[in-house]
Amino acid sequence: MKRQEVIIYAQTYDFKNDEGHLVPAGEIHILSKKQALSNEKGVSNGYRIAQVEVPFEVAQRIIGQVPAVCEIEYEITEVNKALVLLPSNVQVIQEIESLNILEETDPISAFG
Repeated sequence: MKRQEVIIYAQTYDFKNDEGHLVPAGEIHILSKKQALSNEKGVSNGYRIAQVEVPFEVAQRIIGQVPAVCEIEYEITEVNKALVLLPSNVQVIQEIESLNILEETDPISAFG
């Protein structure tokens, strides 16, 4: 299954497996579609973020290109006897200039 998603963060890291060996891994953060969820106290608007583990090579390939609109290919994998969708391949379609309004203004000079 392939989907277009906005990835706002990518990183690589090492962790120790059960045998104590360092294993390279990766992580991406995927921005959801805008939410408007009602609960007992009112309505919550905004965007949720999915934090997903990916193969080291996948994260390494897109570091420096995110935030970006990406095509993500998912595969069904069994984890702890449950079927889950995990990204197996990520291709950058279009980089996004900025998602942070603070990058465009200097907050210190606003108080000067």
